[in-house]
Amino acid sequence: MIYSEGSVKVNVSRKELIPKKADEVFINEHKKFDRDIHVLLLNSLGWKNKTYLDLMSATGLRALRISKETKCFSKIILNDSKKSAVNNIKKNIELNNAKNCIVYNLDAYELLHSLERGVDAIDIDPFGSPIYFITQAIKKLSRNGILSVCATDTAALSGTCPKTCIRRYHSRSFLSEFYYESGIRILIKECINLASTYDIALQPIFAHATRHYFRVYFRKVKGAKKADELMKQINYISYCPKCLNRVIGVKDVCECTSRFELIGPLFIGQIYDEKVVNKMKSFNDYPDFFRKVENELKANVPWFYVTDLIAKRHKLGFEPRIETLGFYRTYINPKGFKTDKAIDEILKIFNKNK
Repeated sequence: MIYSEGSVKVNVSRKELIPKKADEVFINEHKKFDRDIHVLLLNSLGWKNKTYLDLMSATGLRALRISKETKCFSKIILNDSKKSAVNNIKKNIELNNAKNCIVYNLDAYELLHSLERGVDAIDIDPFGSPIYFITQAIKKLSRNGILSVCATDTAALSGTCPKTCIRRYHSRSFLSEFYYESGIRILIKECINLASTYDIALQPIFAHATRHYFRVYFRKVKGAKKADELMKQINYISYCPKCLNRVIGVKDVCECTSRFELIGPLFIGQIYDEKVVNKMKSFNDYPDFFRKVENELKANVPWFYVTDLIAKRHKLGFEPRIETLGFYRTYINPKGFKTDKAIDEILKIFNKNK
């Protein structure tokens, strides 16, 4: 069957989240938003004559959309370890008359090792964790290049499987109400740590947690000083599941006398580049989403609160509208808001806005 998205058409077996057969070519149509945002971000950079690598291309849809919908790249490399996928990619390149594309049928590690020159943009989007490919990708990424990383192992990063998170990301996750936020910040932290080993800074410039995946975009900056600056923004969150208070750093006991749960270490700094966000917003796609991303820029705290959970946990008997509170909405949860105020201050504001 033919699946159409953006300005591209591709051959697919089915529109599913997971293939039923090992050699089946499928498409995850729920990631259209992800691919749309990827195109917007690349167009915001104003690049010309660059090189792009889609490390695990599947149908090739993402790379083909980037080929057809941006003017950034004179060379686009598509790769997949499955022969059936590569055969299909070649058909899709012909179908879309994408003349700047070349295709490889290699293991992801093998391809990264074989690259002789730096690549300006690399996308890592495996089924599961991307962390195994970060080190080699960093080495092959050009100075000021863009590394885009997608993780679908959200159970580990978000707190459902905390032991897996410790083993895989060297951080403790916890299933709080802001688990999407802490999960994406744990992912960012681990990528920054891996890059810092080589005196390289991976500066986050954009991120989103959507449905079943986390997506982060980094800019590669050479130099130990910048890497050190990012490392200073790695810390823990001490979180109280009873009263919902949270603070930066390692604390034992909350003011409500309950023990804090530690989340992290994770990145607590700014994960959006304001210039990039403003340029992406100017294309007028997903205006509501970008209004909320601007809120993330203004608030810049590594968590959010949720109105209904606060009302339930503190037995308020009412739930105020976020618009009446003076806080910034988050894009992640329709009832979520961002503030650095402690829970007792938030409760006072709630009670003023019954």
